[in-house]
Order: sequence, then structure tokens, then C-alpha cells
Amino acid sequence: MQNDPMPSISLGLIVPVGAAYDHSHHWPNSAGVWHASVGFDAGGYSSAHIQGEPAALRELAAALVLAADQADTAAAAAPALVEGVAS
Repeated sequence: MQNDPMPSISLGLIVPVGAAYDHSHHWPNSAGVWHASVGFDAGGYSSAHIQGEPAALRELAAALVLAADQADTAAAAAPALVEGVAS
């Protein structure tokens, strides 16, 4: 089996409301392409960071907003679903 040239990782993060975010880090790589990172402290010994090119971080941000919007929509519809099941 050949090695995959792209490293792979599966990761789950649970971020509580009120986590402290640090978005102050940005730098050019050796090719001159700018990168940035967002770090956060979730309390205790829990911390992490996400880094990448600005376009990749914007894509991630858009996906997170979409996921939050979908969860809000599902939460708003949940009482109606529960009433429908109970009837």
C-alpha cells in the first residue's frame, strides 16, 4: 500500500460558550504566503489552535456559521416535532 502524501487526522473539538479566542498571530511562510491562526482556551488544560491561509480560515468560518444557523433552526422546530410525536 502506498503512503498517502497528505497527512490525515480526525479531530473533534467541543468549544464552550465564552471560550477565550486569540486571533493575533499571522505570518508569511517561506514562500511568502501569509497564514493566520486562531487559538482558544476552553478552560483548565484545554486549548487548541487552527491555522491556515486566510481563504481557508474564511471557508471554515462560513461553515461554522452555517452549522450554527442550522442548529438554531433545528432547535426552533424541535418543540413542534415533540408535540407532533406526542399527539
